[in-house]
Amino acid sequence: MSLGIGMHLGVPRAQRPGGQIVKDGLVLYDRFTPAEQTYPAQGSAEFDGASDYIELDTPFSHTNHTIAAWVYANDTSVSKCIFDQRDANDDGIRLLVLDDETIFYSINASDVQYITPIRNEWVYAVGTYDGTTQKLYIDGSQVVSATTSQTVSTTTNARIGSQSDALRNYMDGNLANVSIWNRALTSDEINSVMWKSYNALSATEKSGLQAWYSLDDIDGTSVPDSSGNGNGGTAN
Repeated sequence: MSLGIGMHLGVPRAQRPGGQIVKDGLVLYDRFTPAEQTYPAQGSAEFDGASDYIELDTPFSHTNHTIAAWVYANDTSVSKCIFDQRDANDDGIRLLVLDDETIFYSINASDVQYITPIRNEWVYAVGTYDGTTQKLYIDGSQVVSATTSQTVSTTTNARIGSQSDALRNYMDGNLANVSIWNRALTSDEINSVMWKSYNALSATEKSGLQAWYSLDDIDGTSVPDSSGNGNGGTAN
C-alpha cells in the first residue's frame, strides 16, 4: 500500500524530478514541483485509490468549521474522498473529488460544487461554514457559496482518503496539510494559510484549529497531529 511502510512523500510520482532519501523504510522525495504548478509547503502522502486511507480518532463534529487540504487528484473515473466526517449520507461533512475531478463540498444535504476539473494539478481546496453561508474556495478564491441553515452532530470518527461511513471512494492521488478548524476562516486567512506549514502559522491563524495533518511525517502507521491537540490518526 502507499501509506505506512510503502508511503511516498513529495509531489506525485509522475512529477518527481528530485532525488530521494530512504529513511526507516519510507521514501522521502525532494520537495520540488514544476514551476507552473502551485504546491503544498512541504511533502505529501500518496494514496493508491484502492485501499489507502487514514482513520482519525475523533468525529470533528463542528457546525461552524473550516476543512482545508492541498489536493492532487489523478485522472480516474471514480470519486475520491479528501475528508469525510459523516454518520450516514446527508449527515455530516465531506470534501470530495467527484469522478470527473470536480470538487464537491457537502454539509448534511447542502451541497456546493466547483465544476472546473482539477485533475493532475495541485490545488488548495477549502470548505467553510459560519452557521449561515457555506463557501468553497479553490487556491484562495471563493468559487461558490450557498445560504443554508445546518447543524452538524456526528459521532463517527472522520477519515482522510475514504468515506467515514463505509470503506469506499478511496483517494487516488496526493494530499497534504489536511486541517480542521471549529470556525470559518476568512478569505484573507485562507490565502495566508495555504502557503504555510504548521510552524509558520500565526497565533490568530491557529485560533480554533482542531487538527493539522502535514502527511509528510507519517511514522509507520501513526499519523501525527501537528496542532498539539492530540487528534492523531492511523494509516491503513
